[in-house]
Amino acid sequence: MRLGIMVGLRDFRTLRVPGADFSELLLFDGDLEGVTPELVGTLRAHRNPSIEFLHVQEFLKCHGKTELVDLSSDDEDIRKGSVEVVARTRHLADELGGLKIVAHPGGVGPETGDHERLLSNLRHSLTDLGPRGLLLENMPWYYWHRKEDRYASSLCVTVEDMTSLEDLVEGFTLDACHGYLSRPEGDPGYCARFLGRLARKTLHVHASDALPPDREGLQIGEGNIDFSILGRLDVPILVEVWRGHADGGAGFSVGIERLRSFEQEGPQ
Repeated sequence: MRLGIMVGLRDFRTLRVPGADFSELLLFDGDLEGVTPELVGTLRAHRNPSIEFLHVQEFLKCHGKTELVDLSSDDEDIRKGSVEVVARTRHLADELGGLKIVAHPGGVGPETGDHERLLSNLRHSLTDLGPRGLLLENMPWYYWHRKEDRYASSLCVTVEDMTSLEDLVEGFTLDACHGYLSRPEGDPGYCARFLGRLARKTLHVHASDALPPDREGLQIGEGNIDFSILGRLDVPILVEVWRGHADGGAGFSVGIERLRSFEQEGPQ
């Protein structure tokens, strides 16, 4: 089992977590504009742990406001701007040696939208981008906007949605927490169904625990998810617990230790 941690440009040089095999670089607003050739060289050379994935930033500037990156948006300016953000992230990934990039599909808002129309918009964006290096992440029923406002997800909540997009992406990032929270009451069978349908295309996993209806990012073992199904997966698994980076990565260390306990168990 290869386990990793989430880092940012502000802490990737200093965060050292024993047992971490790789890291995923989470980009924040403005990070892409600040990337220099010197920084690219530093990122390429970084080890302990090396950077293997980039996560697309959450927001972009459009219409003079800060908007969610949304590849399914009905607003064509936001949709095209989101495609550009993902394309620029891919360019950075190429400069770093051909890393995979993780992207959310969008489709979240104060209320649910027209599922079929948003899915069509998303397919348009993914076609514009092409599949190379792009991993699409599944979404939870509820989505915390800026960690304060509870929004609703309109697409990529179900395994069926993800399956319908498999020809448009290189693969998927299975977020176990999002999968469990794909229903307000919790869905303990989501990960098994996802892997049953899409194991070949599942190239990466995000792991944190959850409690219904909307508590996500909990430490491994502090929610309702059975992680034993991850025990024999041959893909990188990122520990994505809330504030895992605090206190020198103490939360990441605990999560890694707890996931290691499933390594020999596999699915029950």
